[in-house]
Amino acid sequence: MTVKNESKVCIYCAGQGYFQLILGGSETCACCGGSGKHKK
Repeated sequence: MTVKNESKVCIYCAGQGYFQLILGGSETCACCGGSGKHKK
């Protein structure tokens, strides 16, 4: 059995690590902590 050690892209921010706010600026994605990778 082979275990893959791959980090999948965060589904909430699509791997960007942040959200673009409507009023301008950006906010760090709370799900991945700004890394853009999905935490298990």
